[in-house]
Amino acid sequence: DRYMGRILEPSTTSLHQMGHDFLDEHNVAGQTLLRLVSRGNAIIAELLRLSDNIPPIFSLDGKEEFQKFAEVLMDGRYRDNPDFYETKIAQSEELLELEEEFWVNNSAICTRFYQLFDSIFKYVSDLNI
Repeated sequence: DRYMGRILEPSTTSLHQMGHDFLDEHNVAGQTLLRLVSRGNAIIAELLRLSDNIPPIFSLDGKEEFQKFAEVLMDGRYRDNPDFYETKIAQSEELLELEEEFWVNNSAICTRFYQLFDSIFKYVSDLNI
């Protein structure tokens, strides 16, 4: 009877206390999980914000504008031969002006997208440790 009574008695450690211990600042696993979840939520929030602010130049609605800047907007081929594209732009006053115009009008949003992709890369890298 005495043994059975102890099994059925409520534990002195409640689920709330266990959760608190898990999130204690000295619990490395809990703190790591908390950081990962927090960073993941921040990435999702920024992704949602940016998805509502894609410049028309990068959508089908901005086809004419994209064609205007096509020679200074690089795709995956840039990685294969960056010197070719950089030289091509540097040797043309018209392309230099187009590149400058594009950057003046779109640098803030492009920087935010870059930072988002960098955050996603770092997040995935941290998960794979």
